[in-house]
Amino acid sequence: MNELKVTDYSEGPKTENLYGGADMWVFGKKIKEHEVYIKITLGVGGAQVICISFHIAESPMKYPLKHQFL
Repeated sequence: MNELKVTDYSEGPKTENLYGGADMWVFGKKIKEHEVYIKITLGVGGAQVICISFHIAESPMKYPLKHQFL
C-alpha cells in the first residue's frame, strides 16, 4: 500500500482511551475500487504509529484537505 498523504486525511484528532490516550486520526485510501477507512494513533511518547482500524468504508468519506493540496 502507498503511504498516507495529507490529502488522505478525513477526521481528527479524536479522543482515544485504549492506547495511552494519544489522539486518533482517520484517513481514507482508494484500494482496488474500494474506499478503505484507516484509523491510526501515534501511541505514547514517540512510539510507532498504531493502526486502530482498517476496513472498507461503511459510508462515503469526506476529505477536507483534498482540494487544498492538489
